[in-house]
Amino acid sequence: MVRRVFAALLLAALCAAMLALPQMLRGGLLFPGAQRYLFYAGGASSQARMVFASAAEAPLVRALLVGRSGESACYADAEDAFALAERYGARLLFCERAGDVVNYYYSAPALGGGVWLEGQPVNLHVAVRGQGACIGSPLIFGGY
Repeated sequence: MVRRVFAALLLAALCAAMLALPQMLRGGLLFPGAQRYLFYAGGASSQARMVFASAAEAPLVRALLVGRSGESACYADAEDAFALAERYGARLLFCERAGDVVNYYYSAPALGGGVWLEGQPVNLHVAVRGQGACIGSPLIFGGY
């Protein structure tokens, strides 16, 4: 009887590990070194479930979030966000101003995926307000 219970527990642990492993192997943060993070799950739109994380919590939250469909990060210095866009080989598609925020929309082949805006596939978004900026893929949701 004890062997059967042990075998069942071992099998359950193995199944749980098999479910968690793919999430954990999907790589690190897209945007390292940020002050705070926002992860999206369940869709690539503003209707996605949003999970906030501090810089310290972000790697674990990203690894364990099931159905992750995007992420964004905020930096005190906008140059940090633009440096990341450059690191991903992003090509600027268009810009727009909304109040005191300037939005830059990019296509970055290294990131893949994306959403269609203005008839173009966008998968990297940088929003600049004052000296700071947020960067997200495919877009930034939840305000900035």
